[in-house]
Parts: sequence; C-alpha cells; structure tokens
Amino acid sequence: MAGLSPAWSRRVPTFHSPVLTLLPVSALVLAGCSAETEANTTEAAETIVVEAENGEIEIPRNPETVVVFDNAQLDILDALGVDVAGVPAADNVPELLADHAESDDVANVGSLFEPDFEAVAALDPDLVISGGRSSAVTGELAEIAPTIDMSLDSADVLGSISERTTAYGEIFDRADEAETLVTEFENRVEEVGARVAEAGDGLVLMSNAGEISAYGPGSRFGFFYDALGLEPAVEIANEESRHGEVMSFEALAEADPDWLYVIDRDNAIDTEGATPAEQVLDNELVDRTTAAREDQILHLDSAEMYLVGGVQAHLNAIDDIDAALS
Repeated sequence: MAGLSPAWSRRVPTFHSPVLTLLPVSALVLAGCSAETEANTTEAAETIVVEAENGEIEIPRNPETVVVFDNAQLDILDALGVDVAGVPAADNVPELLADHAESDDVANVGSLFEPDFEAVAALDPDLVISGGRSSAVTGELAEIAPTIDMSLDSADVLGSISERTTAYGEIFDRADEAETLVTEFENRVEEVGARVAEAGDGLVLMSNAGEISAYGPGSRFGFFYDALGLEPAVEIANEESRHGEVMSFEALAEADPDWLYVIDRDNAIDTEGATPAEQVLDNELVDRTTAAREDQILHLDSAEMYLVGGVQAHLNAIDDIDAALS
C-alpha cells in the first residue's frame, strides 16, 4: 500500500467519547531553589495527566512496565512499537496480536472479563490500560497500579483511534511515529472512502449461529458508514446495540444492497461446528441481491474486526475494501 513502511503492510506484527487530552504536570524551577525542590520538580515533570474514560489520571511518562487489557489498544501500541509486559492471553488472540500472547517475555494476566489480579500485581506495572470488554474492571485494576480506560467511541471510531494514537505518542515519547500513523489512517479513510461513496449502497452484516444481524451508522461497526461513507441500503436503528439488528433473508433480499461487508462471529471466536458465513449466505434469497449477482460480498477478517478493532485492524479492512473496489 502506498505510503506505508514495509512493517505496516499487511499489518501482522513481527515478533466520540469525551475528547482525550494530555496535560503535562507543570512545575517551575526557580533560580536558587533548594536541592529538594529541584528533585521534586524533576519527579513531577516525569508524569503526565491523561483524560481517559475513568477521569483525569496521573501516570508516569514513558512507563516501562505496561499491562494491556484491550485488544484495540494493544493493536495501536503494537503499531507504535511499544513493548508490553502482560496481556490477557486466556482469550482468543487473533494472529494480528499473537506474538504478544505467545511471547515468553509477556505474562498471561487472565482474560478481558476476568483478570488475574495476582499476576498483574506480580508484574508491579507502571501503567495498566483497560478498555472495551475490560472497562468494568478498571476500578479493581486501579487498586494495583495507575489505570486508564482508553475505550474507543463506536460513534466516532476514526476520531477516537486518532486521539488514542496521539495520546500514546505523548505518553511513550513516540509523537513522530504517532503523527505518521494517524496521518496514514486518516488519508486512507479519505482516499478509499471517496471510492466507497461512489460504489453504491450496502450493509454490514454479522453471521452468528446460522443467523445474520445488520449493523447501521453509529453502531459497533458504524465506521464503515460514518467514516468510509457506505450508504446504508436500509435503515438500521441499532446505535445502542452491540449485537446488531437480526435480519431475515427475506428482508435482506428486499433491501437489495449493492455491497455486503460480512463479519463471521463464529469464525472469530472459533465456535466448534459452526456454519461458516459463506454457507449461511449461500441461499436463493441472498442470490437475488445485487451484491451476490455482482460478486460484491466481502468477507472481512472477522477476528480482527470483532476481537481487535484498533488502527491496524481498520487499516487492513480498508485495504480489503480497496482491493474489492479495484
């Protein structure tokens, strides 16, 4: 892909919620200050205040030991080259992030929903990052170490990912890398979005247990409408639902979308014996749609979209859409 460094093309690693702001903890060293005052000032200058979902949290600048309980945040940190000390390897880990979960240098700290608090404490982390599925345990993690809830805002995924990436650039002294990554992300959205908007309407579908659910603008997978400009083939009022709106095949045929972007939940979570999305959609009613007739049913990387959803996952999805439009 033009403009990307080789390490970012296909982004498998080698090994609006409230606006997020970074507020450096300021201190003024005056001439003639005592040695004690100067020491305190130096210590204060090495912290930073992050406005996260759980409030304004003071954390160390450039923390060395970091535990991450959100795949989207791990995705962003991985893209920036930030090392982590612990991840919830007990959950399904997509290939995009597998090097972290399988590394002997990275501790298994439980699961997203049920952290191993003893394992976290044993690492004596400088920073814990929660978000998404782990948001509910942010308070408990904060009893161990400074913890920031960096959940993404599904209503503005583009802006949210860009803000989080910029924040990590400041936290981990990778501002230049963060700016480059944000620029690449926003440019790709603009470039491919212009093509999506001219390619006809469509729907984002999730296949699960033999059924299909549709997602609309502002929903969990609203990025494809809100940022990329996909015109919804039918109104889907599921902004508050993470599970989408169950759709019959008859309704899908009637909507007649030009494009279908498909996410296979069963494939993402390795459901044993599940029917693949390709087979679920292989029926006479789906065949009536323009999407089927024109071979415009795009099966996205389900694990990356369903389990990760960070900057690399979205860039990979954009690449797949770009290729499908070519």
